[in-house]
Parts: sequence; C-alpha cells; structure tokens
Amino acid sequence: MKTRALAAAISLLLIISFVLAVPWYVLIAAAAGQAGEDGMVRVDGTRFVVGDGDRTVYLSGFNAYWLMEMASDPSQRGKVVAAFRQAAAHGLNLARTWAFSDGGDRPLQSSPGVYHEDMFQGLDFVVAEARRHGIYLLLCLTNNFDDFGGKRQYVQWAREDVAGAGAGAGGGHNLTSADDFFNSTLVKSYYKNHVKTVLTRVNTVTGVAYRDDPAIFGWELMNEPRCNAEPTGALVQSWVEEMSPYLKTIDGNHLITAGLEGFYGDGAHESKALNPWSIYYGTNFIATHRAPGIDFATIHLYPDVWLWGTTADEQAAFFRNWTASHVQDTEQHLGMPLLVTEYGKFIWEDQEGGENATTRRDRFLGTVLDVIYESASEGGPLVGGAFWQLLLDGDGMDALKDGYQIVLPEDERAASIISEHSEKMAELSEHDAVEARGRRGRSEPRKICGFGTSWGSCSCMIFLVRFGSLFRSVSSLLGAV
Repeated sequence: MKTRALAAAISLLLIISFVLAVPWYVLIAAAAGQAGEDGMVRVDGTRFVVGDGDRTVYLSGFNAYWLMEMASDPSQRGKVVAAFRQAAAHGLNLARTWAFSDGGDRPLQSSPGVYHEDMFQGLDFVVAEARRHGIYLLLCLTNNFDDFGGKRQYVQWAREDVAGAGAGAGGGHNLTSADDFFNSTLVKSYYKNHVKTVLTRVNTVTGVAYRDDPAIFGWELMNEPRCNAEPTGALVQSWVEEMSPYLKTIDGNHLITAGLEGFYGDGAHESKALNPWSIYYGTNFIATHRAPGIDFATIHLYPDVWLWGTTADEQAAFFRNWTASHVQDTEQHLGMPLLVTEYGKFIWEDQEGGENATTRRDRFLGTVLDVIYESASEGGPLVGGAFWQLLLDGDGMDALKDGYQIVLPEDERAASIISEHSEKMAELSEHDAVEARGRRGRSEPRKICGFGTSWGSCSCMIFLVRFGSLFRSVSSLLGAV
C-alpha cells in the first residue's frame, strides 16, 4: 500500500512538472510548506517578515505542551503527526510547546547538565514534523510553575549543590524560595547551560542544529514568569536583561521573547490598575520587553480564571481594557509585534437554564480572534495568537484534558472559527506580499516562473500552493502508514 501510494504521488509530480514546464524539484519545494522555506522569521517594526521582507507572517496558532513527551516514545509518534496534520488542515501555522522537562518522572534534564536522549530525540521529531507540515515552533525553555520542574526544581538542584560544595557555591544567596531562580549565580549558570545545550542541539532526524533551523520561530525564556519576592518587577527585569543577550550570543538568528502574561509593574508607562485585581505580579510589561535582545511582546488571556468570582460583564470589560491597553502600549512604547501566546476559556459545568459551556467557549474564541484580526488588518502590532490547548481524541489523551482542550474533529464550531480566522490571516499575508511587490517595481530582478512571468503573480504559483496542500496530505498519510 505504501509503495503504491508513493509511486502515485511521484507520478503525479512528474506529470504536473511536464505540463507546466516546471522542474520537479521546484514542485517539491513549493509543496514542502511555508515554515522555514523563506528563511528565518525577522522583525520589521511591528511586523514579522520572511524572505526579502515582502511577506508578512501573521500567526494563527495553538499550544501543545505535550508534543516532546509524546514523541519520546516511538510508538506514540503517530499522535504528534496527527496533531500537526490536523493543525495544518485548519490553517494553523504556529505551535507553542515545551523544550524543557526538569527532573521528575519523564525528564529531558534529570539533573544539571544531564539529559535523556530519548526525550531529546522526541523533541527532534517534533521539530522535524513541524517543518514538514509547514508550521513554525515557538519553543519555551523553562517554567515559572512547578509543572515539569521549572524554577523550583532549578533552585532545589542548587540547594543540593550548595550542601555538597559549601555555602559559597550558591553565589551568596540563601536559596530560600523558588524565586531565587532569578538571582542565584549558580541557578543562572544551570539555566544558561540548558539554553546552550538546546540551542546547539543537532537534530538527529534532520541533521540541522536547532539554532540554524528556520522552522523554529523563536525562543521563549520562561513560561509565565512571576516573582512574589519582588512583585514590582525589578528582579525579573534584571534576569531577562541578562538572559536574552546570552541567548543572542549563541543564536543570533532566531527571535526571543520573555514569555510574559502582560502584567504591568511600577516602571515607566506601567499601570497596575489594569492588572487583574489591580495588584503586582513581579513583571513589567513595557520595561521588560525593552530589554536588550527581546524581539517581540506577548500577553495571555484568561479573564474568567484571573477574575474568579466576578460577573460575565466584569470579565468582558476587563478583556476589552486588557487587549486595548496592550495593543496601544506596544505600538506607542515598544514598536514591536505582539502575540497572544495563550488564550482560553474553561469549560465549566453547564448551569441549569444557562448558556451551554461550549457555546460560551466558542464565543470567547471568536472574540479573541476578531480582536487579533482587527489589529492585524489595520496595521496594528497584534498580529497573531495561539489558543490553549490542542488535543487529540483517542487512547492516552484523557489525562491531558484540563478543561481548555480543543479537539478539532469533535469541536466542530471551534474548528470552523479557527479555520476561518486562519484563512483571513493568510489572505492578509498575501495582500501584503502583492503590495510589496508593487512597491518594489518591475525594474528589479524577479524570480521567474514557468513561461517568463513573475513567480509571485503567475497562475502556476497559485496552482503550486494548492498542490502543496495535497502533497503534504499525501506525505502525512505515507508517514502514518
């Protein structure tokens, strides 16, 4: 079956190649997907761009933190393939996932500098599959919270080292809380070692080092950094100002973001009155995103959880203020792109006589995506987002359900909303490309397609893009057979 399908796909490529007078290898390149094909994503003002800068990258994405762990078991890799296949079929082009698992039962890093190759090969597979399906990856390097180890595990490792090597090994800090992650010299050395190990990893599937792989959209320093020890944001600020330039010394190609939820501190242009409950959380949205090496800004959106116990109207008002203030502040004070890297609405139990919980979730989903599209279409800085979280149906996935999951084949309304948004964002990208080509003029050298027309405007290119979707589907099918 697999041999016959492969032969059919190759025959189809050769026939189309002959009819269009386009070399077969050009067809394959066009069918390989967008992510990475035009080189590294860069920042140009408040836009993400690739290639010569004439293609804007708008992002319709999802979170799937479980990809590496699932792929570490070769017998489970079909689920990773299925996740990317479903995402690509709905037009999604960004996946945010973990590039860490610190200590615990299934670690990537079991102790400082000690890595488990099976987990690393799982991450290798994830990166390779993302590239094959035309989906960028935003890889997060550690966690603020205890899940998968995070900063508490790093501090525990340092405590053990200090106990064995003497008090001076802790860098002069007492290591009394998880927030010592941000100021202990020893802990910071562990984190830097992890950064270097991941960024210089050579993928066992593709042979490409992570820092050279254009399918990787960028690096996130930490998932949702917070700091109770210094709530106004100075400690996290100092840590980001040290770590983002360090990453750039190892990988000057990829984009970097801090991983913030968007909470305001006490720096210039900040206002804690905009935060949930009007309190500090240990970060400065504006000042921290101004740190050297930070390329784009992020926020998260969980109004029902952040404002637990408030009314639906109060949460809606918060949502409007939160998104509007961050779009405005990013444009006025940062001048960089903004992404909503997590958003979701918990599917609470249906209340008697009330609105169906899934319907509420789908309406929230549509509202967030409308705000993103409005900004992107008007040239604003908010140019993409990633919902929390994509899951599959079937065995072994129930344990990952957290009340926020979207299973695309089952959640038909949510899937439709996501697909329509993805299509509109893709149309924006094409519109920008057409305008850029018009500005560039025809006097400059242009790539040539088929019969002497410009590559960007010829009808064969339109055909190839559509054919690419078919070819990726065939490739995914063959990979699963």
